[in-house]
Amino acid sequence: MATLGGCDTEDEAGELEMRDWGDWSYCPPRTCGVNSAEVNARSIRELNLDGVANSDGMRIVGFLAPQGILGNYQLGVENDELVARSGSKVLRGSGLVGATILVKAPGLLSLPVPILVLGHDEVEPWAEGADPVDTYALVYPDLSALLGSRNVCNGDLTDLLATTASVLGGETYDLATKTVHADQSRWFTIACPGSAADKLRMFGYGPQSNFAGTGHPATPAQRQATLKMVTADYCGGGTSYTENGTYIQWDNAAGTVVMEGELGEVEAVWTSSGAVCLGSTRIEDTVVGCNLPSCAGHTLAEGEWITHVPPL
Repeated sequence: MATLGGCDTEDEAGELEMRDWGDWSYCPPRTCGVNSAEVNARSIRELNLDGVANSDGMRIVGFLAPQGILGNYQLGVENDELVARSGSKVLRGSGLVGATILVKAPGLLSLPVPILVLGHDEVEPWAEGADPVDTYALVYPDLSALLGSRNVCNGDLTDLLATTASVLGGETYDLATKTVHADQSRWFTIACPGSAADKLRMFGYGPQSNFAGTGHPATPAQRQATLKMVTADYCGGGTSYTENGTYIQWDNAAGTVVMEGELGEVEAVWTSSGAVCLGSTRIEDTVVGCNLPSCAGHTLAEGEWITHVPPL
């Protein structure tokens, strides 16, 4: 359960920043981010389980179970976690450590690149009652890297296990418009720590996750409202009015993410269209490219989230 608020992210490709917020003098990767998932500088943030190429031409061409495990395993995503099935046999969680996902860049001469599942962890979510979030350390060979391999979450990290990505099944996200592409069968998103998609997952809003004990996931509109809130897309058109690592206080309508302690001035109430109203901007003296009413008289009942700018 998030009790102090956290750092937002401008988009899914933001560098880790250091900010001084009292006890928040270091903003950890899970909160502030380390860039989006790449292999050899090509995005693998969105991948298709049937080998369809993503917008950067990257595609899955094979899957290998950990050494010593026999069977023709097929990779999948269920309940927002990676799984591999071979008949009645299932690999998931730590059972996937040592498995290899083969991806290929466009071009006839391009060779498949092995992405090794080097680690698995269950991370405590930021929402009360939400299930733990499965995360994976994904690495690939890169002779130019210090250790000869590189984490797909391409922040400036020397420890290959320092960064673990979450996954979101059946859904992709448009970084330009900050919108949800729901019901994308056989597609999944690799969300690096601190990205808007990873925050969505940490809040318990995953497209295959049980939201707030309801027995079903949050709606696409709820998830899009979350993306708009995290990225400070006030006007709803995709422009972010924030910087990575900016501290913000947030509460959701379901009451699973609730701030405690002193709250600052209301920033905005959020829906899938952006901000319903605007009080204090997340970054002081920001000029916003749309006209929004004051938040005086507006409440969380009008949206999915309400945010506050922390008191100094």
